[in-house]
Amino acid sequence: MTQFQRFLAKRLAISVLLTLVAVSVIFVVLRLLPGSPFEALVTSGNLNQQQINEIRSMYGLNQPLWQQYVSYMGSILTFEFGYSILRSQPVWSVLEPRLVNTLILLVPALVTTAVLSSSLGMYVGWNRGSFLEKFSIISTTFLRSTPVFITGIFFIIVFAYNLELVPAFGMRSVTASPEGYAETFLSVDFAYHYVLPFTVAVLYYSGDFLLLARNGVVEKRGSEFLKLHRAKGLSEMQQLARAGRNSMLPILTYFALRLGMIFQGLILLEVVFGWPGIGRELVLAIQQQDYPLVQAAVFIMALAVIIANLAADVLYAYFDPTVSTNGSGSA
Repeated sequence: MTQFQRFLAKRLAISVLLTLVAVSVIFVVLRLLPGSPFEALVTSGNLNQQQINEIRSMYGLNQPLWQQYVSYMGSILTFEFGYSILRSQPVWSVLEPRLVNTLILLVPALVTTAVLSSSLGMYVGWNRGSFLEKFSIISTTFLRSTPVFITGIFFIIVFAYNLELVPAFGMRSVTASPEGYAETFLSVDFAYHYVLPFTVAVLYYSGDFLLLARNGVVEKRGSEFLKLHRAKGLSEMQQLARAGRNSMLPILTYFALRLGMIFQGLILLEVVFGWPGIGRELVLAIQQQDYPLVQAAVFIMALAVIIANLAADVLYAYFDPTVSTNGSGSA
C-alpha cells in the first residue's frame, strides 16, 4: 500500500467515525427537546390519548431508548428514512423536492461566483494597489459580513416593491401547476422568480473566492518561475494566467467544502424569499418535532459536509506535493 493509499484509508476511517458521531448527536438532541410531536394534535382535539399511544407504538417511540437508537442507526445507515410523523408520507418523498430546489438555487450560484469572483480576484491581485482592488475587497467583504437575510430584504424592497421588476417571494406563481422537473425549472415563470435569490446568493459567496484568488496571485507574483516567464518575454496577461493557474488549489478545495455545505441550504435566504428548500423544511420539522424528517435531513447535510471535507483533503494531498500524507510537515 502506497503512502497516499494509507492517507486515503485513514481519511475514510475518520469520515466514517464522524458520520457515526453526527447521527448519534442528532438522535440524542432530538430526544432532549421538551414536548413531543403529538402535543399540538392532542391540544387541538384531533387525536385522543389512545390514538397517540398507537402512533407512538407504530413509530417505535414507546420502546426503551437503546432500542430506539439501534433501530434508528439501522434505518439511517441503510437510507431507510421511514415516514414523516405529521405528514404521513415517506420522508424521502418530502425531502427530495426540497433538496432539489436548494441545489437548483445554490449550485449555479456557487459555480457562477467561483468563476467570476476568482477571475476578478486574480486580476486585482496582479494589479495590487489599484482602485479596483480596494473597491472589490471592501464591497465583497461588506456583502459577506452582512447577514444574508438583510441583503435579501434590501433587494426585495428595491427590486420587487419599489421598481417592481421581479416577484418578491416563492419559486413560481400561485396559479402555476407544473408537472415534473422539466416544466418546473425550464419555464419563464421560474426564471422570473429565480433572479432575485440567485443574485443574493452569488453576492453572498463572492467575498471568499475573491480574497482567496487575490491572495494566491499576490503570493505567486514575486516567485522565481514568474521571473523566468518574464525573462522569456511573456506578456502581463500570460504571466497572470500562469500565476492564477498555480494558485487554484485553495480555490478548488474551498469550492469542494462549500459544495458540501450547500446541502444545508441557506436557511435565512430560503425563509426570506419563501423558497421551498431543505433548510426551510428542516426549520419547520424541528418546530413540529417530526423526528424521522429531522433525522433524515440532518443526516443528509452532515454526510454531504463530511464527504466534501474528505474530497478537500484528498485534493490537497493528491495535487500538492508539498503536503505530507503521513501526518508530518513538508520537507
